[in-house]
Amino acid sequence: MRRKLLSTLFGFLGFCLFAFVLYLAGPMEVLGEIRKLGLEGAVGVLGSVIAALFFWGLSWKVLLSSLEIKPRWSRLFGALASGFAVSYLTPSAYLGGEPVRVVLVGKEGTPLTEITATVVVERILAAMSTVLFASMGGFFVIGSPNISLFAKKVLLVSLGGLLLFVLFAFWSFVRNYRLLSRGFSALFALFPRAKFLQRASEKVREVEETAHKVLSRRPLHALLAFLFQSLAVFCNYMRPQIFFGLGQKTWLAFPQLSLYFSLNVVVSTFFWITPAGVGIAEGGRMAILGIIGITPERAVAFALTFRFLELIFVGIGIGYLVHRGVGFLGRRAARSRTPPAGTGSPKGGAKELPPGPPK
Repeated sequence: MRRKLLSTLFGFLGFCLFAFVLYLAGPMEVLGEIRKLGLEGAVGVLGSVIAALFFWGLSWKVLLSSLEIKPRWSRLFGALASGFAVSYLTPSAYLGGEPVRVVLVGKEGTPLTEITATVVVERILAAMSTVLFASMGGFFVIGSPNISLFAKKVLLVSLGGLLLFVLFAFWSFVRNYRLLSRGFSALFALFPRAKFLQRASEKVREVEETAHKVLSRRPLHALLAFLFQSLAVFCNYMRPQIFFGLGQKTWLAFPQLSLYFSLNVVVSTFFWITPAGVGIAEGGRMAILGIIGITPERAVAFALTFRFLELIFVGIGIGYLVHRGVGFLGRRAARSRTPPAGTGSPKGGAKELPPGPPK
């Protein structure tokens, strides 16, 4: 109940913030700026989003191929879209939908731990690419006179912490330290009655060892996946240039692009607390773009244009999840509860309930 109330509260605050940002920018002015985009700008914006999704899918497909897992493109992008939709609609810009991707992309007989390992490696490589691009912008933020000293300190601590965490996670998998499984084992030693901790340790260890295999024994696959991740991040990095330059003929300099990207990463990572980032994304991007001289109505037009395209992808993901995921997950649950042939009905003769939709 508390979680629902908290989600409702954050959702309400997000919509209030969104309405306030739209009021400051002016609804008609924002609509006018979107119309100025023109055909050339619209094609460029759409192309950048499609290219980013394509490179993201290629990166994951390379990692899956390293373990001889070769899903169809339709299944791969359907799982990506569904996972993206879950992450996007929850208070997290980058994480949350990974379990959905794991379940939807796998075929019968494919160990889920192997697919989970590819997702873990893909997320680490994506974080490395993002932090590296954001670090470039950090240098320009430090030298910018328009940013307060407090904001600079927050940025340095945030990006520095993210960089250290990502590098540590990457190195721990390369060296196969198995920190997570050891942590679960230590907890099980303290609480021996909690058998789920032992099972969790075993499963997590399988994931860690498979991730180690991908990174250490398939270095070319990992390097190629990192390259595709970097290209996907580059497409996101170029979003302001495409919208304001190609669409509105206001070309941005490299320091401006880098400054926007680094600050936007911090906002999306640490302040995405409302469902789908409503209000947070628009307000944050309006403030960041204002630093580099973009007026509020143009900044909000930029944010809403890309949000519209992102919501289309979210809709595709939800549609794929409803069309395939609900029934698929239900059948998996039914098989996991069905006793082997010859063992009879469940204990006590009680009938099993039919599986319901996933939560």
